[in-house]
Amino acid sequence: MARTRQTSKKTTGGPAKRGQLPHFKQFTGSTGTKQIVTSFMPKAAAVGLSVSTVPKSSQAPDSEAILNAVSQVTPKPFLHNIYCFFCRDGGKLYCCATCVRTICQRCLIVPEDLRARVEEEDVRFICPGCHESRGTRSGNKNVGMKPYFGFEDTNHVPILTVPATISSHIESTSRSQVCSDPILILHFILKTLEPFASCARVMRDVVQPFTPEGNMEYHEIVFDIGTSDKVLKHARSMKKLVDRFRLVQYGRVEVFVFTHSETSRGDIWGGFEDEPKGRRQASVRSEPVSYTVSDFFRGLFAGGIEQYVKGSTLWVLACGHMLRELKAFNLFKACVTHYEVEHAFAFTAEKFHACLTSAFITAYAERVLIEGFEVQEVIRDLLLVSPRLGAHTSIVHFHVANAFRRRNPTILEYTKGLTQQVRDPSQASMTVSNYTFFHKTNRPFGDPLPYQCAGCKCVRPWECVSSEPQESRFACQNCHHTITFKKPNESQIILFSQGYLGTSNVSGKLVKKGRGSGGFGWLMSVTVEPATPLLDDYFAD
Repeated sequence: MARTRQTSKKTTGGPAKRGQLPHFKQFTGSTGTKQIVTSFMPKAAAVGLSVSTVPKSSQAPDSEAILNAVSQVTPKPFLHNIYCFFCRDGGKLYCCATCVRTICQRCLIVPEDLRARVEEEDVRFICPGCHESRGTRSGNKNVGMKPYFGFEDTNHVPILTVPATISSHIESTSRSQVCSDPILILHFILKTLEPFASCARVMRDVVQPFTPEGNMEYHEIVFDIGTSDKVLKHARSMKKLVDRFRLVQYGRVEVFVFTHSETSRGDIWGGFEDEPKGRRQASVRSEPVSYTVSDFFRGLFAGGIEQYVKGSTLWVLACGHMLRELKAFNLFKACVTHYEVEHAFAFTAEKFHACLTSAFITAYAERVLIEGFEVQEVIRDLLLVSPRLGAHTSIVHFHVANAFRRRNPTILEYTKGLTQQVRDPSQASMTVSNYTFFHKTNRPFGDPLPYQCAGCKCVRPWECVSSEPQESRFACQNCHHTITFKKPNESQIILFSQGYLGTSNVSGKLVKKGRGSGGFGWLMSVTVEPATPLLDDYFAD
């Protein structure tokens, strides 16, 4: 017989009975209850992480004060970066008067006899990026071409008698920065799933070198809310975790939810039934329990942790049944609005592997968390490095505009003078963008070619016989069975490529290399709709 081997599965989906949550909106909890959710706070000596020290009980900040501080909508403070825009290093920094960027004295040379003058109170420093953008704002590109002096008085008269000398070069785009905002990463992991299969740790490790000591917290929360008692214990443990947070306004909050999804209804796994008790009783595997999407998040985001979800980016690492079932999909959109999440990502693969998101999440950490861009500005950069993820799943991005915003303004928003957030919940809208990877010869319009012909059962027998902008046909070279693929309605092609040019090992000439001459890229379909939250009485006791 053929050799076989049994290994554990790591995809995130399967059938589960539906559970019902108790109502506990006004739950206060008891600090004496045993914590059943495991929270990991890695020590800096072990993994190089900078996490806040758990305060003693006598010094613990009041949780109500923390939540009030986070939930208040106030103008964003004008906090400057602590790393130089050019060399990405610290030192003595000049802080720009019109944005958050800083330039160190090693990269910007000021004559020694004028160093004391440029540090006086009536002098404003303008970074090279803002100097360049002045021409864009005025409509006259020649303004940005003027010599760069860097320092000016209140009447915009240069302080230096000769232009300043920039001794370094730019390593990123002119609208980027080196962010140092406090970051909170919450990693919710269903019991029985391995934390390393998720890529939340990847994000932590990418961001940590750019984060000053004490400005990043990372928590792994193993949850099981399969019964009413477990739901209440989870809420108590979340309250205790919130009490451990520092009294700080996090500039970024990233929330990962790593769990399974139910195959027929699109429900989300919350945990498991109670295990049999008693030593003599035979060991029986606990049955999984799933909840409707709204019930699941109501049970998971409890005990005060929901206040930190506001303005966050939510990553749902589960199989795509939640997106495939219309009712579950609509409930998820309502939950995104209800919890005032700014961005959310979910994936459509029927058997989703969370580990394949590593390149996408790494690019997100670099471009969004470190360089300070908005997601919409760099989404194509994220897709560009993620062809392996695209071959596995489509990516669905949810963005709620004109709602609660936790993050500080981007450089583009500073340039346009949009530093103050104007909220109008009645005008809030949700943009849902679906990104699907395609390859003309093996994933036409995002649909994978069958590995085997349904007629003659030959393996990979396909040949493209017709390729049109809206339709492609493939025929089996053995039995001539044909398959037709059509471009999805209202979708557009982005990031199209036909490979790249590289030096031939034979002739030494530039030849086409890469993924073949067929061409590949991403399809994007976008819908915009009013942001409709769940009914308030749904969460009432």
